[in-house]
Amino acid sequence: MTKADIAVLGAGFSATAVVVNLLEYLHPERTIAVVGCQNGFGRGVAYATDDDAHRLNVPAGRMSLFADRPNDLIDWLARRGDAYGSDDFIPRRLFGAYVSDTLGQGIQRTDNRARVRFIDAQALRCHALEAERQIFELTNADVIEVGKSVLCLGGTAAGLPVVQGGVDAAVRDLVVENPWTCGWMDGLDIDAPVFIVGAGLTAVDQLVSLRKRGHAGPIHMLSRHALMPHAHVVPRSAAIESPISPGGKLSEMLNALRVAAARSEDWRSVVDGLRPVTQSLWQSMSIDERRRFLRHASGWWNIHRHRMAPDIAGVLDSMRASGQLVVHKGWLERVVREGQNAAVIYKDRHSRTSRRIAAQRVVNCTGMEKCSVARVPLLQDMLDKAFIRQDPLGLGLAVDEQSRIQSGAGMLDTGAYAMGPMTVGQFWEIFAVPDIRVQARDVAQRVATAA
Repeated sequence: MTKADIAVLGAGFSATAVVVNLLEYLHPERTIAVVGCQNGFGRGVAYATDDDAHRLNVPAGRMSLFADRPNDLIDWLARRGDAYGSDDFIPRRLFGAYVSDTLGQGIQRTDNRARVRFIDAQALRCHALEAERQIFELTNADVIEVGKSVLCLGGTAAGLPVVQGGVDAAVRDLVVENPWTCGWMDGLDIDAPVFIVGAGLTAVDQLVSLRKRGHAGPIHMLSRHALMPHAHVVPRSAAIESPISPGGKLSEMLNALRVAAARSEDWRSVVDGLRPVTQSLWQSMSIDERRRFLRHASGWWNIHRHRMAPDIAGVLDSMRASGQLVVHKGWLERVVREGQNAAVIYKDRHSRTSRRIAAQRVVNCTGMEKCSVARVPLLQDMLDKAFIRQDPLGLGLAVDEQSRIQSGAGMLDTGAYAMGPMTVGQFWEIFAVPDIRVQARDVAQRVATAA
């Protein structure tokens, strides 16, 4: 059995953020066990890419790992001699290197620092979740006992939005379920038609990669509303004070935002002004209002809030203008075999009729699920034992405003915390680095105080 004071379960950005903050606040006699896949630790899905066409969708000046050191990334770039400024949208590969380097430097500093041990495994089951005694069984057959834990398991790749059996077995070899786990473009004919399901930032990455490789074939894209992320502008417009405050009705808040956007020179300044109050706005809504937001407004929120780099937007604009990229509005119905190709059958949103398009590859770009308990063995085990519960909307784990995990009975005295996308039900905006780094600092301070 391995023993430590604190366990950090996970290997993505959230895990790294909380570890580097724990090193800032923990007593030097404390020990941290980090449990997760060590290949590419800290980069997660987003920052593990090696394609420089995949950019950050936030300027470098706002991407420091530390909430209280906003220029940390810019200083790191300068020390390396990289010619990027605070308004630049740097390659995500480079940001991943910054994350790894910052973690490495934190661990190498042995003066008055807690000790960190990395365990190349995953937590499989939880046998105890008490205030000062938590026991996790790992996939390497080890068992770890700690006093506090932080779950940083992130999201899981969402499946194709189709009913069970909607993808014929005969066509599975042409369907890319997760574009990040395989070189799906290898072997793709340069003039072959491609069908992409989803129109968010994951789809944007695949489009720019296809363009970079010189792909000349038609590309079809399908989403319910045919909405793609808007572009940032440089220089950035100054954010204005939020025209809404917590406590109002959803319809009134949305109307106030429309009015403010219409009166401003750049609607982005209105959206950016919401950042300081977004989480409190979400928390002030009733469960029914949150459901309405998710059903009717979340798609529009995402394309305005989570924008893409201006030059990336220019690439997509040229692809659409040339006719190479065609965006369809509707719902996926089936994917079947058609000779050497796949045939995608979808229902058009306007005509309500089924349409059929052939493609050499069908690529699932619907992104990440918020937090699928059923697809993470540890979380399913903890749910079965009532150590955790899901939030009322099923978006993630139930946590309080301090990120403490709620048990099945709603108790909060276990000393277990959750980080990042797992806590979306409580915080809503908890995917981007500027939000996660604040949560990481706050969680680390609370854990260090109690450890």
